[in-house]
Amino acid sequence: MKVAVVGLGIAGLSICARLALAGHDVAGFEQFDPLHVSGASHGDTRIMRLTPGEAEIYTTLARRAAPMWRDWEGFAGQPLIEWTGGLMAGPRGSPFVAQCQRFSQKPAGLLRGDAIHPLTRGYIAMPYEWDVFRQDDCGVIGADATRAFLLRQTPRWGAKLHHNAKIEAPIEGLTLKINGQSKSFEAIIVAAGAWARRLLPEFAGRLEARRRVVGYFRTDEPRLLPLMCVDNDVGLYGMSAPRGLYKLGLHAVGGAVEPEHIVPPNEEDAALLSEQARLHLPRHDPTPVRMALCHYTVTPDENFLIAPSRFHPRVLLFSACSGHGFKYAPIYGQFAEEWLNEKPSVELEAFSILKRARTTNQFGEHAS
Repeated sequence: MKVAVVGLGIAGLSICARLALAGHDVAGFEQFDPLHVSGASHGDTRIMRLTPGEAEIYTTLARRAAPMWRDWEGFAGQPLIEWTGGLMAGPRGSPFVAQCQRFSQKPAGLLRGDAIHPLTRGYIAMPYEWDVFRQDDCGVIGADATRAFLLRQTPRWGAKLHHNAKIEAPIEGLTLKINGQSKSFEAIIVAAGAWARRLLPEFAGRLEARRRVVGYFRTDEPRLLPLMCVDNDVGLYGMSAPRGLYKLGLHAVGGAVEPEHIVPPNEEDAALLSEQARLHLPRHDPTPVRMALCHYTVTPDENFLIAPSRFHPRVLLFSACSGHGFKYAPIYGQFAEEWLNEKPSVELEAFSILKRARTTNQFGEHAS
């Protein structure tokens, strides 16, 4: 089948790779250069958790993705994930921490927050009365290394990747106007993040781009530290980063934006990040050595949205909501292949609009 994939972030690249291996005639289109820093797939690191606390379906997906990550590492000839362990933390009784514990394949008792400081030799601290669940099945994904691998490997599997390709909006059928020239396909998959709102405006009310800033913090004695996901009012998360730095981000801070008009990191961002560094990274300098900008594309319930266009059943929106989507990357191509083959699956149903219409809480609790 002749398939176009619009958007070559981590989801689009995964889809191109899988469909090309399955024998489809795949063309991928990206409006920016390779390894660009727009959107949500760029950067040095992303969190890997095999027991996400967002909902049970994501734990199932993460464990399905794990052996496929190992396959990708084999093709890449290098590790793409560094396993560091992780600390899931929050105020006593946190639903997020409780779900991480409940979904775990190796359930263990909760730690009290004051155990974390000695456990990490003073590098990470939590309030003494908090609940903390320690997970071994967590690590850090090399995000740019993964993208670079897929950009090299996917054409070898047969997909044709086109960069600096501007797609005219809106998409209302199986013909794309690409840099002013029309080209027709048998199916189109739109994995364009925030730009999907313009390409498929029927979904604009279901997708929102949000500004996010991360900061990098230095310590005099760097070491590999566990990642952290914190159920607090700012949705703190953190992970070890290259050059001995530790990266902090605030999942719950940042308003809606248009992707072309995002305010660069500023002093207010630095102050918010520094406050969290003082609380949780006692051996790090609380002033970030640098900050980086990205944006999430999320649905109102922060779950994935995979849905055909009402204008044509062979046009698919594929939104793997930024922020927690990178860890599942190898299985996105499977979802796309199931859709192309009209093969029902639990995931395609769960992430559809129809499922959302029937129930508003099919996924359970979500992390901050």
